[in-house]
Amino acid sequence: MLRISIEEAASNLKALLQQVAQGEEIVLVEDEKAVARLVPLQTREQWFADTKRFRDSLQAKGEPLSATVIKARQGERD
Repeated sequence: MLRISIEEAASNLKALLQQVAQGEEIVLVEDEKAVARLVPLQTREQWFADTKRFRDSLQAKGEPLSATVIKARQGERD
């Protein structure tokens, strides 16, 4: 991962974008603090796969929301 200053990025933007298009990630820094990342675009399929992996990794606790709503509605009727 390449780290460069914003000033350097501004003067070499076209070359940096070519590197990003080839798959490299570039971090832009200002006063030695990271402020932005240039990353290659994901295809639609990659985005869906990443989203699915993230959702599958979540561990929900408690009862399903639908059960909570049904109980609340039944409580309103009593």
